[in-house]
Amino acid sequence: MKIRRIVSLLLVALLMMSMCVYAADEVNFIISYEGTVTENEPKPVTIVLEGKSAPTYTKVRVKVEVSGPTTPKLIAKDSLGTEIDIAQTGYWGPDGGFPIQGDFKNETPVTATFPEAGEYTIKVSLLNLENSNSVITEKTITVDVQKQAEITNTIENTITNVVNNEVTELPKTGTSLMEYTIYAFIIVAFVYMIYHIKQKNIN
Repeated sequence: MKIRRIVSLLLVALLMMSMCVYAADEVNFIISYEGTVTENEPKPVTIVLEGKSAPTYTKVRVKVEVSGPTTPKLIAKDSLGTEIDIAQTGYWGPDGGFPIQGDFKNETPVTATFPEAGEYTIKVSLLNLENSNSVITEKTITVDVQKQAEITNTIENTITNVVNNEVTELPKTGTSLMEYTIYAFIIVAFVYMIYHIKQKNIN
């Protein structure tokens, strides 16, 4: 009997754990951007919150945490077109939260500007305001911001290398200008000799 109880408890625990893992995968963040991130240059970033058969949450809010050499600007626009720096506020969404349920995809365009080069960590978490701000799902990315001088030097070095490698002395093929001049001189001299001989024969 004891063994059966232990096995039953283990099965129930495993089932609950699998349900928790499955629930955590029902709502996800996707953060994406293209190209190199350079200091003091605005970079478009897209933050997507999507759900697949997600349970109903009536009040959720996105928490934003950034760590790095300094605090960047992460500018997003709300439904009224008002710009909000979510790196400064630390949150995205109304104070009272917003509902999510089922299949959905909320896409938020963000313009990120990093005033200093270095490595930054950006973490976004979806909080359940009705359950003591418990974390429903979260996503963390690392952004390597480069100095403008490094980008310029890379471009200049690339151009210099291409020029040095491709602009070399051309191989001598065909006939050079000097050779053409010599050939022309020989032909003219030959024609002149023939003409001079004919003139002597006529006389």
